[in-house]
Amino acid sequence: MGLSIKNVVVSAYILMIFSANVYAQAGFSEVNNEIFDKAHLRNIQQAGTLHYKYQIEHFVDGDREDTIDLVLSNLRNTGRKDTHIDFLTGEHNRPYHDRENQQGNTVVVFFLEFDVREMGRLFNKGNNNNRWHYMQKKLKWALAKGASKKEVDIEYKGQTVKGVQYTVQPFINDPKKAEFPLHANKYYTFTLSSEIPGEIYQVRTIVPDGASWSEGDAVLIDESVTFSSFEAL
Repeated sequence: MGLSIKNVVVSAYILMIFSANVYAQAGFSEVNNEIFDKAHLRNIQQAGTLHYKYQIEHFVDGDREDTIDLVLSNLRNTGRKDTHIDFLTGEHNRPYHDRENQQGNTVVVFFLEFDVREMGRLFNKGNNNNRWHYMQKKLKWALAKGASKKEVDIEYKGQTVKGVQYTVQPFINDPKKAEFPLHANKYYTFTLSSEIPGEIYQVRTIVPDGASWSEGDAVLIDESVTFSSFEAL
């Protein structure tokens, strides 16, 4: 199911806001710079495809799995690459423009764009089409301020590699959270490792069944994009 030209343009605008280097500099948080400014693709030395598994468990809509592929081409001596993304498949596919001369792994940026657009659609009131912008702004500000951090172990190719995981609740103290009670306590986790091709291991959001959440607790919505493999050309 295709999107209109207007939706593609809006999506491109959101991607520009999320990934603009102006937000990844001294004075901003570690998690902000790790996500938006780091050269994640430098540990990939050949053209190929980063494969990711998309999963969602939803208390109303049920469970679903899909795939996301980030294709890397035109490798430069600087480590930068051109990218093309196949974001979900079939009726769920979202068309995005190819991006040139990239150093970061944009799968996280595309997922965040998808996330805020979905929330904006759900919380839209009347003809107010700017709800996604409010959610995007709050998420961006939260990441700029910082997140909790812990070291984690990741299973990759039969071995355990070290990684870091950042967690943030961008809407927990939002003055307007009564307008979106379902997602007011939403968690975002970002798991990265330099041992994983493209460095982004997982981006995950959790809507808890209550005010807080720990791993193993019941949830209302659990949505994630997780690295599967790198396929060289």
